[in-house]
Amino acid sequence: MDYFVHIGDERLHVSVKDGALEVDGTPMPVEVLGRVGDTVRGLRLSGRGHRVIPARNGKGRWQLRIDGRRIEAEVLDRGQEAIRAAKMAAGVATGPAPLEAPMPGLVLRIDVEVGDEVTEGQGVAIVEAMKMENELTAAAAARVSAIHVAEGEAVEKGQTLVEFEPLDDSDPEEDEG
Repeated sequence: MDYFVHIGDERLHVSVKDGALEVDGTPMPVEVLGRVGDTVRGLRLSGRGHRVIPARNGKGRWQLRIDGRRIEAEVLDRGQEAIRAAKMAAGVATGPAPLEAPMPGLVLRIDVEVGDEVTEGQGVAIVEAMKMENELTAAAAARVSAIHVAEGEAVEKGQTLVEFEPLDDSDPEEDEG
């Protein structure tokens, strides 16, 4: 099975076949060290052990903690990747830009919930940095699709805090040929 993993601006082609793993065509020896149910919690990759805590964050989106480091990833199958590539080639926006931390800080407040509609310029979160409270606002009218942080959580510059989806998704025939 082929997957395309997007982490920030990086794209990885991950192929899994008969228990073997390849990343961008390079074989990666992998061994599962621990599981909780069907979820992998530990693995050895190229001879090095890693602690893994995966959490689904919506359609194809994952928040991974690997050895304590937080990684936001989008995992797409071959068809989803083709659609994404076609949209990008055509210059079609893939949706409203996510709200990212402009600097390292502490989340003091989240003013929205998943499903809320926001307007351009509406306050979404308050992040404290260098003893100043910074109100972070929505860049465009949208619907909140995912919240990746909690109040009291420390964040790093560029970390995704809140994701949005377009409001104009009310046409049920839009996805048909």
